[in-house]
Amino acid sequence: MAFNFKCKVPKVLKSVRYSLAAVNGAFLLTGLLLFFVGIAVLVEYKNWEVLITGRFFALSKFVVATGAIILFGSVLGFYAAISQHFYFVAGSIFQYVVLLLVTLVFEIAIAIAAFSLSNDAVKEIRPSMVASLNLYNERLDITKLWDDMQMEYECCGVVGRPDWVMDKLPVSCCHMDYGTLSPFTCEIGNAYVTGCASVLGEWLAYNAHVLGVVAIVATCVQVSYILLTSMGGYLAYRAKFSEVELES
Repeated sequence: MAFNFKCKVPKVLKSVRYSLAAVNGAFLLTGLLLFFVGIAVLVEYKNWEVLITGRFFALSKFVVATGAIILFGSVLGFYAAISQHFYFVAGSIFQYVVLLLVTLVFEIAIAIAAFSLSNDAVKEIRPSMVASLNLYNERLDITKLWDDMQMEYECCGVVGRPDWVMDKLPVSCCHMDYGTLSPFTCEIGNAYVTGCASVLGEWLAYNAHVLGVVAIVATCVQVSYILLTSMGGYLAYRAKFSEVELES
């Protein structure tokens, strides 16, 4: 009887390979979600860099970094899934589960920090807004930033109109209809009532809340990753020590 000693790939390894590929597809999507949402929020925060504190930037950068780690892990997972070196597949899955656990801790930390920052957004930005308000008309970039903010959000000052100690308020504190002719005077009587800290803080709180929700969704999906890859790792480990079937 002749033997060609050609290894027959066990069906269980095929199952592990395909299940890992499916899991890593979802893992990749989660990493992309965190990465691009973090980038989008970070870009939005850059527009108000002078007015907000480092906590907002630190949170969004942490989200981006976590997404990048997940993307890197998904690449390793795909390699393990399609690799024909089954000893490597069996060993790398357990390291992959450790990576999943680390990113899971990161995502929980993101959710906690995001919801905490969402609740403290107005309080967090108020001191930096007061400091920048004192530089109005001294620095062109800050003057433009305040004018743009007050016109866009229809607000005035940090807490309200009394924050401006000049004889006249900035024109951006008041609503002007199209076709308004000079001279136009912006005064306490026709200025916006709402302070910009509450409006900007509400927008910042919304973005922080979005980051928290995204982190929670990623955490829930991550738990399923860990369960599925742990099961796949166990099957691969069993297959590693099973007898190789020879074709005759």
